[in-house]
Amino acid sequence: MRLFPSAFFCADRVGFEKKKGTFLASEPILRSPFRLGALEVTPSRNVIARDGSEFRLEPRVMDVLCVLAGAEGEVVSRESLIESLWVSEFGADESLTRAISLIRKTLREAGEADPSIETIKKRGYRLVLPVSGSAPFASATPSETHPESAPIAEATKRQHEALFDPQAQRVHWLFPLAALGVLVVAAIAWFQRSHEITESWASATTTPSVVVLPFEALSDDDSDAYFGLGIAEELLNALARFPDLDVVARTSAFARDNADLNQTDLGDRLAVDHVVTGSVRRGKDRIRISSQLIRTADETSLWSNTYEFDAADLFEIEDTIVREIAQTLQVQLGVGAAADRVENTGINQSAYDQYLQGLTLWGDRMRENGNRTEALAAFQRAVAFEDNFADAWASLGTLAVYSVGSPLAKDRAAFTRMTEDALSRAIELDPANAKAHAALVVFHVTQDLDIAKARFHLEQAEAAAPNAATTHYAAVWLNRVLGDADAALAAIDRTIVLDPLNSILTLVRATLLMEMGRTDESMAALEACFEAQCLGEGFVAFASAAAVFSGEQQYLDRWRPRVDAFEKVLESIPDNAKPVVASIMPAFTSIRYQRDDADAQISRVTAMFNEQVVTDTPGIWGPTFATFLPQETFMDVLHAAYDRGDLFSSTFSFSPFYGVNPYPQWVLEHPRYRALWEKPGMKEVADAWREKGLVAGLPTAKAAVTD
Repeated sequence: MRLFPSAFFCADRVGFEKKKGTFLASEPILRSPFRLGALEVTPSRNVIARDGSEFRLEPRVMDVLCVLAGAEGEVVSRESLIESLWVSEFGADESLTRAISLIRKTLREAGEADPSIETIKKRGYRLVLPVSGSAPFASATPSETHPESAPIAEATKRQHEALFDPQAQRVHWLFPLAALGVLVVAAIAWFQRSHEITESWASATTTPSVVVLPFEALSDDDSDAYFGLGIAEELLNALARFPDLDVVARTSAFARDNADLNQTDLGDRLAVDHVVTGSVRRGKDRIRISSQLIRTADETSLWSNTYEFDAADLFEIEDTIVREIAQTLQVQLGVGAAADRVENTGINQSAYDQYLQGLTLWGDRMRENGNRTEALAAFQRAVAFEDNFADAWASLGTLAVYSVGSPLAKDRAAFTRMTEDALSRAIELDPANAKAHAALVVFHVTQDLDIAKARFHLEQAEAAAPNAATTHYAAVWLNRVLGDADAALAAIDRTIVLDPLNSILTLVRATLLMEMGRTDESMAALEACFEAQCLGEGFVAFASAAAVFSGEQQYLDRWRPRVDAFEKVLESIPDNAKPVVASIMPAFTSIRYQRDDADAQISRVTAMFNEQVVTDTPGIWGPTFATFLPQETFMDVLHAAYDRGDLFSSTFSFSPFYGVNPYPQWVLEHPRYRALWEKPGMKEVADAWREKGLVAGLPTAKAAVTD
């Protein structure tokens, strides 16, 4: 193959075949300077210069510019750029899009008017600026990719293995959600950005705004165009639910002439500071969907990702994509669950990438098997990379606070130390960190029942971030343990307004409604969640327990086959790969659903409790087990639950005390039950409940014996 005289290639051993518009990986490359219009380009230094001012590009971005320059004004296809510069590297598609955006931005900053690079729809890119100058061939040093990856990976491994074995701790007892596995594997590439974190946040307006454009169909299948419209439509609807985000309506967002504008002009036209774009490409039995978030002020790509699926169920793919992208945009735009983030000046980029990955996995923890474990690992990597990252420490502590009943906390003492250390470190670095204060509210409500400290940290969270979802969610827990159901309901409703895509809040609200006696509302919400597959993991166990507590046959009949199917899955999972409570829940359902094996289950669980005391989620099964366990054994359970921080630590923890699923009378009259309420924090809780008229779960004097 013959190289054209003005070809200036920077990538390692890459050549361009002008006639075919493709690359061959067998040619030498050029590294000498050349001129691009009025600019001087020095590939070896990754610099573009004009009138004494220098503008720098990343090595890989410079490679793209050099290849386009070497094409002499011809169109270069995306496929050939990716194949030659990224080979099989994951995330290449979105990385190329980002590279083009950065080149355009840098050329504008250097004084060149748009368009500097022309996008040829469904073909590729063409460099518009004239190229001049020539140079001899030179050997090149390949562009370095992720130079920090090796030491970071080793640091991550050391810290993660110090406390947890991710393979042994994976939560396998859940209902898997099809089509999401590839997303977990690919998560580490989701949030690639090279610009400084503070630069992207500094340009954010008080109320961020966004327009979602139709996802472009890159294949010849006409149905892909409608599929791309459908993704954009559903994503627009999802984002429009956030009160702290301005979203352009469909009519303006889908206007035909939007496609003729660059991102800056589009931002000016629609008065938005962010644009979400995407593409759909189908090939044989696979479908690839790419998306990115672009800041309109300078056309910088803030986030991009590519998803691949088997093209079997387009509706399921659409649901998955919309949910994943919407959750990510919460973080990138600082809305919903991410509204309380603080500015992390100078944070290591790799640490920030891991932090974002952890937030997305954590937000999806009850939909996909293993996400809780993967989220923990991501946050641990973030703080291993950057010890001064307050938000990462706060997120690590938050995950731990809400995971005391999971397999992650099998070593409870070590897990509690990690929780306290993480939240203490976050407050040390950032005394006004709202997320850390919110997590400490829940910690003191559940772990040591220190109501005074819980109130203090809620005040701090409210002062720092009064409109953050995490702040209001912390208020749910404090009000619930103090018996103020109305205040707890108001707080959960406000949390849902601020974080409408968080399906876990649906479960929390439904259990609160059940405890308040609003049975039909509770069961309707749980039914809708089940039909929409809004949650996976242990959702069926919680929902079927709600059906039991309702006492209504219609709900028992509806949920019985579902819980039967769920328990079939549990039977196939080894005991060491699921929470201990999963081994005793079948006894609860057998007794309350009056199944034929109820007596056998009672015998099995009684023998099990003679060997170990289980304290996870006692608010669900405790009152039922109190009818058959030896009294002293059951009192051991309640006292151990208090000591371990399990008495008020999970969904339905409060049901026996709110009068739903109550303890039998013998429990309320037992001396050791009265002694339980003399422990630190318990008397204050009892006083608060009596003030609200809630006495169902409080100790009572033994009835006098009469003739």
